[in-house]
Amino acid sequence: MARHPLRFSLPVALGLLAACGGSSTEPAVPGGIVLSTASLSFSTVGATQQLSATVTDQAGATIASPKVAWSSSNGAVATVSGTGLVTSKGSGSAVVTATAGAVSATAQVSVTQAPASIQPVAGDQQSANIGQAVATPLTVQVEDASGQPVNGVTVDFAVAADQGTLAASSAVTGADGRATSGFTPLGSGDITVTATVDGTSISTSFTETGVSPFTIELMFLTAPTAAQRQAFVAAQQRWQGLIVGDLPSVQLSAAAGQCGTGSPAINRTVDDLLILVTLEAIDGAGGVLGSAGPCFIRNGSRLPVLGIMKFDVADLDVLENQNLLKTVILHEMGHVLGYGTIWTDLSLLADPSQQNGTDPHFTGAQALAAFNQVGGSSYSGAKVPVEDTGGEGTADAHWRESVFGDELMTGFVDPGVDPLSRVSIASMADLGYTVNLQGADDYTLSPALRATARGPRIHLEKDRLSLPLHVVDETGHVVRVVAP
Repeated sequence: MARHPLRFSLPVALGLLAACGGSSTEPAVPGGIVLSTASLSFSTVGATQQLSATVTDQAGATIASPKVAWSSSNGAVATVSGTGLVTSKGSGSAVVTATAGAVSATAQVSVTQAPASIQPVAGDQQSANIGQAVATPLTVQVEDASGQPVNGVTVDFAVAADQGTLAASSAVTGADGRATSGFTPLGSGDITVTATVDGTSISTSFTETGVSPFTIELMFLTAPTAAQRQAFVAAQQRWQGLIVGDLPSVQLSAAAGQCGTGSPAINRTVDDLLILVTLEAIDGAGGVLGSAGPCFIRNGSRLPVLGIMKFDVADLDVLENQNLLKTVILHEMGHVLGYGTIWTDLSLLADPSQQNGTDPHFTGAQALAAFNQVGGSSYSGAKVPVEDTGGEGTADAHWRESVFGDELMTGFVDPGVDPLSRVSIASMADLGYTVNLQGADDYTLSPALRATARGPRIHLEKDRLSLPLHVVDETGHVVRVVAP
């Protein structure tokens, strides 16, 4: 059989091609791209935001399901997934680019971590001897709202000047969000150190304990109120932060009444100083606020073993209401430690006014040097000037008010702050104590050397308690008695 070729007309051929699925439509070519936003901002690390891209062809028609490639200029700041999901990684800026064919669009990304919290991560609840740095530096971590560490933030560390010193008052957080400062306690007892994110109210605190080798023990013969006890303890800790050398313990045996009327018998080891405290009626409101002094002292050093502090109950409420109770207690405790009460026994008081002297002064070399350091080098009188007014119990036992003004250890309490100066602490070194001069309050003499006292003041009348000084050896044996 003969074969004949198939022949189709043009319309039939085109129909067949269409029936077989053929098409003459050109594929869509991206001609433009627009992102859902031109910028993204983050305040935390690890947060996400979705970008979307609208792609159009040359005619401006939207292309359905276009192929889009995504990239980030700085992966340390932000990354982007294949679907346009942007994730913050670290502070800084980056550019996210979406590309479809030959066209692209960008979005600016900024990550600025906002500190949301700060907490201690190392160094809390430590103890160290006064004047010695704690073993572990104080370390905090700053985090954002997502709990991620914040880099490059300044943290301010702070502590009361008389309670401690910091290796750094501020530090900048690292990549781990941590900032560190060393700390040295200057006070006795619990000390609070705060750490605050600079320029914010975001803060935390550490509790460190300053330990003094010198121990003051209080024995209350009359029960104080909670507020009164707190004031006594605050004064106790303040002095323990200033006197930091241990003294030999004494096996003390004191008969009843040997430390003033009504004092109990004491038979025990004392390390380093035992103070009896009594709140009693003395002379009514406005008279003698209190009096204090030692009654047993060591044979070699002459430093006190036992002393007593008495306060008039008629004046306590007034002192508390004027916020002066701690100030007066701190002052009187200084007398028990020997300030103004054992000067004569140690030959440190010259030209006493109560013995017809005209210019009483304390002769200790360390106090004199400190007096010059705080502004007394231009003082023309004998140094260190001691009070020559106020009568018995005030004169010859305090710094001179007309020169020292509001210093704590004058014979008058001034309104406001009564600083415990470097001079007073240095005078304790002249008595034989090991002292911490760094714990002194800020204090300088005025250029005029405070020729007149400022404002109303309270006279600490007869506050030096003159008792017979029982001199004892380490076994507690009384070797002699020094008359007051």
